[in-house]
Amino acid sequence: MRFPRVLAASIVLPLLFAAVQAQSENALKSSAAPLKSPWGAAKSAPSGGKYDCPATSALPHDIAAADYYSDAKHSIIDPARYAAYNAAQELYRSQMVAAEDAADLYQKTGKLAAAHCVVQMLKQDAVADSMTGSMSTNQAYYVQNWTLGALAISYLKVQKSGVMNAGDNAAIATWMVKAGRQVEDYFEARREKKTVDGRNNHLYWAGYAAMAAAVVGNDHPLFDWGASTYYDGVHFIEPDGTLPLEIARGQRALHYHLFALGPLVMMAELGEDNGLPMYAANNGALHLLVNRALSGLGNNTYFTSKAGTKQDTPEGGKIKSNDVLWAVPYVKRFPNSAISAMINSVQLKGWDYLGGMPPQ
Repeated sequence: MRFPRVLAASIVLPLLFAAVQAQSENALKSSAAPLKSPWGAAKSAPSGGKYDCPATSALPHDIAAADYYSDAKHSIIDPARYAAYNAAQELYRSQMVAAEDAADLYQKTGKLAAAHCVVQMLKQDAVADSMTGSMSTNQAYYVQNWTLGALAISYLKVQKSGVMNAGDNAAIATWMVKAGRQVEDYFEARREKKTVDGRNNHLYWAGYAAMAAAVVGNDHPLFDWGASTYYDGVHFIEPDGTLPLEIARGQRALHYHLFALGPLVMMAELGEDNGLPMYAANNGALHLLVNRALSGLGNNTYFTSKAGTKQDTPEGGKIKSNDVLWAVPYVKRFPNSAISAMINSVQLKGWDYLGGMPPQ
């Protein structure tokens, strides 16, 4: 399927909330009502039956991880270091996927045994105080927030299933909020120092994790801190719809624009459900980023020119599920036939960092 060279030409930017001024955004706070998530209840009535819940161990208290790029732009993957990283992170990824698969099945079918599986996994982690100890490197902090965000979203998908008791809910919420505040402490310090990871996609993923954990624990200050990272993100968007720190990633510039959109769109969804008009921030600048990044999947020459090097996305010329999965809730809120066609051109599957499938 061929798509327009520049999707922006076929997309009317929904700038309906331009009255929201940039200087007021960081002062916006979620409403005093209990925090909500976009998932709510399952789409089907509660159902019985067995679920083959994978046997998992509690995640470690401490996290050890090292990055895997070999160049200053963090654009070229070193195969040996990448293999070592993946081996070390398999424990985290396997639990993320196991929890997400069970949570998504519950959302789709109402199967209570799948919801119970999610709760049992996360209860183990809460009892072990997983991922709240020492972090060996900056990369370890990234693993912490990616994993926390994924597991928090999985829990939100089953939170209204009724399979957990008050004690389990309190234990999981307390643990997730504790981890979320560690994410906040690390990234707020990086933000103040104006480091790259305190301003680029890492900050947005941290904000997404914090917001998700905050909804689990109904922690408004943590939620509002997470939302503040979104406002940073949309203020970095240039008039041409690009993010300067992601353009700096060389051959992975387009990849990282799409990667940044995952947490940004999902934070906007969480915010909108809790009284924050986040899509309106910076005069709707997120729509510029959406249009620019998706146009790059149709023709990436703009990113090649601006980054000064040939892009590695779309991989092999083919769009992947992770490239567009975040756009599912976006296009539901802002209907557009070109974006829908792009989404429908691939077989969608859960993205581990995103928490599985987005709200639909």
